[in-house]
Amino acid sequence: MGPAEIVASLKELCTQKGPRLSTEDIVDWIDQNHGFESNAELVQFAKKMKARQYARLLEFEDEESGLKIKRLWSFYDSRKARRFYVDILDMPPDERQRLIQQYARFLKQLRSIRKAMSDYFAGQQFFEFYQGDDEPEPVAPMAPASPV
Repeated sequence: MGPAEIVASLKELCTQKGPRLSTEDIVDWIDQNHGFESNAELVQFAKKMKARQYARLLEFEDEESGLKIKRLWSFYDSRKARRFYVDILDMPPDERQRLIQQYARFLKQLRSIRKAMSDYFAGQQFFEFYQGDDEPEPVAPMAPASPV
């Protein structure tokens, strides 16, 4: 069973364990179901995950905004059928600045989503307080200007 099969079959574990799963529960479940057929396969997978973790740790600090973002971004190249990393320092400065601005916008939205979900699972269920920035707010029509 490889990573894709493990993820696809996690429904079974969710049904067995109920609402509160821990990382250790998932690791134990993978071991019990012989998720990796050999230690070599497990080591190879662990090395791949560790490489991805190190790639995520490399940061770029934008002097203008003070924001720290990942420097390496992975993408899937369908022509070569594999993943590659793009270094944002190799981008033209104006394109990199647009990327950073969009990243900041999405990061704000993601924080709002995480907070809303955390509140929901804590039993507060305050979804209506977390309005998205993309939703237009109703604007009252302006009265015509009166001549002076």
